[in-house]
Amino acid sequence: LASIPFTAILIWTRGQQALYRALKPLDLETYLMSYEQIYKKGHISGTGLFFVKEWSVIPPYLVHCTIRSNIIYERNVLISLVRTDDPHGLETALNIGLATGLDAIEIRAGYMEMLDIEGILKTNNITEKVIFYGIEDIETSNIFWKLFSTIKRQTPNFVQFHKLPSAKLQGVVTRVEM
Repeated sequence: LASIPFTAILIWTRGQQALYRALKPLDLETYLMSYEQIYKKGHISGTGLFFVKEWSVIPPYLVHCTIRSNIIYERNVLISLVRTDDPHGLETALNIGLATGLDAIEIRAGYMEMLDIEGILKTNNITEKVIFYGIEDIETSNIFWKLFSTIKRQTPNFVQFHKLPSAKLQGVVTRVEM
């Protein structure tokens, strides 16, 4: 009986690891070379907010938005949410000037903290025009990854959990073959 939840947890953790490897994120230095060139050509007025796991590693959806589709705002902010092992506590670190028009904010919060992301952004003088986040569409013939894909589709993502303003949200789908 205990093997059912154990198997589900095992599939979830292995699936998340495999998904991260399959996404092939870009390092910040490589990304900045292309970003600077595109930013100089022109940008959209306002602030674009981009959710990332960690701001030093650029996910494929961000490369697609900014580099391939040339969606670069006057101010672009990479936002990273990190849950700590402590139940309470909230720290924010704003990194200004990663590149021209590119900043990063890291929010470190205890695992029991209910975050008011909009309030945290306002406190740090970030007024976003649009919020981008990545969604993975998993394509596979492997039965275990199909099960992982089904579990992943059933779990709410962080956007639903944090109740971000739906009028500003833009989900970008990345198809991943596992």
